[in-house]
Amino acid sequence: MKYIALISFFMASTLSAQLSKFSDRDLYEIGKVWGLMKYYHPAISQGKVDWDAVLLETLSNNPNSGTEGIVKNWMNIADQNKFDKIIKKDNECDSITLRNFNSSWIEKLKKISPESKKSLSNLINHPNNVGSFYSNPPDNDIYFSSKNEKVYDTFSVEIKMLELFRIWNAIEYFYPYKYLLDHNWDDILKKYIPLFKKINNEKDYESAVMQLAAELQDTHTSIEKTYQYDVVGKLSSPFIFQIVDNAVLITGSKDEAKMKKANLEIGDLITKINGRSIAKNINDKSKYFAFSNESVKFREAYSYLFSGDEETITIEGVKKDGKTFKTTLELTKRIFNNEWDKDGIPNYQLNYQGKTYEYLTYNEKESRLNPSFQLDDKVYFEFSSFKGAEISALMEKYRNAKGMVFDLRGYNYDGSLLKVFDYLLSKPVLYGIKTQPDFSQPGKFCFVDNIVNKEYKFAGKDNPDPYKGQVVVLINEHTQSAEEMWAMIFKKIPNVIFVGSQTAGADGNKTSIKLTNGHILIFSGLGIYYPDGGETQRIGIKPDIVVRPTIQSIRNKEDLLLGKAFDIIDRKK
Repeated sequence: MKYIALISFFMASTLSAQLSKFSDRDLYEIGKVWGLMKYYHPAISQGKVDWDAVLLETLSNNPNSGTEGIVKNWMNIADQNKFDKIIKKDNECDSITLRNFNSSWIEKLKKISPESKKSLSNLINHPNNVGSFYSNPPDNDIYFSSKNEKVYDTFSVEIKMLELFRIWNAIEYFYPYKYLLDHNWDDILKKYIPLFKKINNEKDYESAVMQLAAELQDTHTSIEKTYQYDVVGKLSSPFIFQIVDNAVLITGSKDEAKMKKANLEIGDLITKINGRSIAKNINDKSKYFAFSNESVKFREAYSYLFSGDEETITIEGVKKDGKTFKTTLELTKRIFNNEWDKDGIPNYQLNYQGKTYEYLTYNEKESRLNPSFQLDDKVYFEFSSFKGAEISALMEKYRNAKGMVFDLRGYNYDGSLLKVFDYLLSKPVLYGIKTQPDFSQPGKFCFVDNIVNKEYKFAGKDNPDPYKGQVVVLINEHTQSAEEMWAMIFKKIPNVIFVGSQTAGADGNKTSIKLTNGHILIFSGLGIYYPDGGETQRIGIKPDIVVRPTIQSIRNKEDLLLGKAFDIIDRKK
């Protein structure tokens, strides 16, 4: 065992030493220049040069020419390759935004000559024949695509440094919300170069990529086709739960035997894990997961709070009867694909005027929740189960209801649901605009006066007799992406009231960066805005009336948000 440990140490030291010939500053400047040339040089951006191979050759050998020599060599390689003449297409931009674009860094390069700086500046300030081999292969699409990126079967620190440069530059030029980050994106490159230089094995790599992805502060962000077991652990809790008031409330069981052994029951409240508060445990592990705002930080904690490789942990808390407890809990094997119970949300009921109602009922024949529930002069719509074809019949059926409640806590991206606003609005309204990448000028984004497309530019129609009752919309941290777009449209309804809590703050299509091992890193690829340019990203949709579940309401499976909505409708004269 001693010799195995020595061999492992030697291999790790050898791997780390391979990039030691470059200072962190060298790699920072190399990474920035490599990305600029990748997306702006005609031959490279058109895919005429294997730009990965050029970088890997540079990192593997020990050039004596320094950073200046590297850049000159790269320019010579690129300039010697032929490229196609590209006729720039007219776009449908209303305007170009430069808030993500900044080329002033070129003049601040410390290890590159004025001559080389001028060559780089000419590429980016006078773009000509810029291709989209690495950014938009379909050539007629509005979405970033990295499908032409290469995948590698071998593991090396050079390839992992390539990974850092690939991810960082894709975000630098094609992430619409880069300007909303809490940190300067240049500083992130500086921060992660030493971390990637120290990568010695797959676990180091997975940890580094997860932390880098989290820096996007985008709830859409994830790394797919991998569950990062090596980083977060292969075990998890034998129960499902909700996080409420900085504590964990057990809402269901996954392994009854282990719960019984620990003397745990549904409804028990956990306040400490291994002697530390729930908030501290979340803060420790949240660096591996991206979230747009604090509401999602706690939502996503379900995915990792109890994750680990130790078979047992110590937990403390309070029983339903108020007695405190401290016990040893055996963890259970985690199988992500089977966790249909993610987030531990119980089947809520409506407690209204002293009676309990099952408002969420499942339609076995149609394999979905029934889309509506009527109680007296009020109607509830489960928006995620809506179908466009049934909207007319439903809206006509309930047109005389005193109030309508639309629940956006699920997910439905069906564009045909815009039809519901034909009944709620008196005239067509522009509900949002978007930004999309300008692939002929990477880093610049084009404003377009619609979110979906020209056909769905407006919501509603000329309607002299729109619905006149009270409309209430339910939102919370699970309201994300397409549901946030629906919320933007509901905002256009006169006197609408939003009940709940801050939404996820992740809007725009899911776009992916192909990683060197074939996995993909997902981020928001389009910018979504209100007509006046106001953001929903990170901010989300804020409620008019804040209502959150409590420990007691979750124990009772009581939906406080729907109860509040019905109260609002009842009070309307």
